[in-house]
Order: sequence, then structure tokens, then C-alpha cells
Amino acid sequence: MLLSSVLLDARTAGAQLPRHLAMLQRASKQWYGSHELLVVDDTGDARLPALTRRHEAMLIHCSGVSLGSRLNVAVAVSRGDVLLFPGLGPRRAVDWLSHRLRTADEAGAWDAAVLRTPRQGRLRHWWHRLQRTSPLDTFWVARDWFERIGGLDPKLDAEALPELLHRLRACQARVTIESA
Repeated sequence: MLLSSVLLDARTAGAQLPRHLAMLQRASKQWYGSHELLVVDDTGDARLPALTRRHEAMLIHCSGVSLGSRLNVAVAVSRGDVLLFPGLGPRRAVDWLSHRLRTADEAGAWDAAVLRTPRQGRLRHWWHRLQRTSPLDTFWVARDWFERIGGLDPKLDAEALPELLHRLRACQARVTIESA
């Protein structure tokens, strides 16, 4: 049976963390296979232990200074076959994760996938074309590919996940990019 690890960074999520935890906890009841929800924290916020217990998530304390190093710590603690890095975008990302998990075990499935969240306005659209991915985007990566390419670059912060995607493509992983 497929085990998926959902990894959230408390610093990146900020004030949206309680809402995202609640949304993921509700949605996970319909996910294919089993799952674990992990929150990595370097902030030391005293409210996080109670929040993570309420949403049945595991809290991982670390001292990583960058997003890449914090998420690598969370992946090391996780047990999942599939690593999910939900973006801070809308509810559609959670529904997309549900669909992606149903197709994860199929033959010829993707090794990694990205759900790009559409941006509003001309400036954001222009920025989207330059950036390719953003913190709003959701990433799905097979654990064996994550480990094969050495995980996230611990020196990178906001660029850690887009750079992971770049390395996956360079190593001929089957990557799909979809739009919400």
C-alpha cells in the first residue's frame, strides 16, 4: 500500500498553517493509501505543538536556516513512498493531490509532478513566466527519485523546490506540470 508523506514548513506557511493543516486533514480521509502529515519548524512557536496534535501531524524541530535544509530534515524523518510538498495556493491543490495519489501506483506513472497555481493580473502573469514555479505551487515527488538526486539543495531557500524540479528533469525523471 502506498504511504504518502505530506511535508509543510511552518516558517513558509506562517499564519496560513492552521488553515492548511485543517484542509489537508479533511482531504486526507479520501486519499488513496495511508499518509503522514509532518510539519517542520525552526521558529520555536509555542503554539505549534498543540496545533499539530489537533490535526494529527508530527512536529519536527530543526535549526535549518533555509527551506531546503528544513525540508531535507523532514524527509529524513518521513517514511512515505511519495513526498508531497503542498503549496500555499487554493483548495484545488489539495484535490489535485488526491487525484495524483490515486494514479501514483499505475504503470507508467510520473516520477514527479507540479501543480502550478494561476496568478492574477498582468504583472503576476509576466512574473509567472519568468519564475516557472512559486510557493503557491504544489510538488509531488517519488521518494526514490528524491533520494537518487540527493534531495533538496540545503543552501537554497525559496528556490529549493524549483531547483529540485530542474535537477529531476536533467536526470530524465518523468515530470509533468499541470495548471490548476
